[in-house]
Amino acid sequence: MFKFWLFLHFTGISIWVGALLAVTFILLMMRKNLGSKESSTIVKKMTRVVNMLVHPSAFFVLISGVFMIISMNFGDASKPFHLNFMERFGGGAILFTILAISIVGRKLVKKLNAQEKDGHVIKHSSSLSNYIAMMLTSIACVLATIFIVSFRF
Repeated sequence: MFKFWLFLHFTGISIWVGALLAVTFILLMMRKNLGSKESSTIVKKMTRVVNMLVHPSAFFVLISGVFMIISMNFGDASKPFHLNFMERFGGGAILFTILAISIVGRKLVKKLNAQEKDGHVIKHSSSLSNYIAMMLTSIACVLATIFIVSFRF
């Protein structure tokens, strides 16, 4: 059963980080061309992609990690540092991804909808920059966790 949870864990991490990287690169390229109705529609669809791919995969990583830790039967005293780090920092990265990116993404979509309704065209959105910054922070947290766990510090 452990291998099943490990498979789900690695699959979830791959989808989580891959989707975040892809969406971040697309939004970074679109940031310069923001201002048309078509580009704001694409940005809104990208936030939907994040909500449909990133959040569920991060949740699967959390659930599979919990089940793997339970199946290992480590006591708190005997658990190595890299596993404690993975539990605490990795779990925090998952919660950060789900909460922060959801909140900032919702604000971005509301701002774009309001600007479309008013007919205003903006060239640079601080909400989009905040959204990109949250995704880059999440990616950095995941990569830091992978680094620590891979080398078993």
